[in-house]
Amino acid sequence: MTQEKAEVDVKKLRALIELQAQEARKKGYIRVDGLPFVAGFSWSVGFQMERFIKALAEKKLLASKCPQCGYTYIPPRNRCGKCSAEIEEKDNLELSGEGKLMGWTVSYVELDGKGNWLDLKEPKIIGAIKLDGADSTIFMPIEAKPEELEIGMKLAIQWNKELKGAISDIKCFKPKK
Repeated sequence: MTQEKAEVDVKKLRALIELQAQEARKKGYIRVDGLPFVAGFSWSVGFQMERFIKALAEKKLLASKCPQCGYTYIPPRNRCGKCSAEIEEKDNLELSGEGKLMGWTVSYVELDGKGNWLDLKEPKIIGAIKLDGADSTIFMPIEAKPEELEIGMKLAIQWNKELKGAISDIKCFKPKK
């Protein structure tokens, strides 16, 4: 292939990519610059996660308990990862929002949503928390100093003042007094 033909092919490819991007924008898709393709997709969180998210607006934590093996998941699932049994809405239960600290890490950076690292003004603690009544572990922010934390200590959920029915309704967990 000659250099001239390669340049023509690149120009055609760029024109095709721009045409695809225009069509995608008309359909409401988002273009991420730098990628050599446009991909559109939709994704559903499923009925269990939808109920979980909506329940947060009422300061409720929903979990699902496998009807076959008894393993309890938070957030809820529609299929058990242990035995593959189907988990239905009738298998949901509400948890108290208290649990124990299984471990933690201190973060000094976070992602900005565009793939870039941002230095934090104050470090954040992310804890692995096993809620009372659940077998699975969730990872959430903890409001405390690292020296105040101990493996196995009790933690309690802290809710944001304004609830929207979003995961951000959970402000953090704090050591229970």
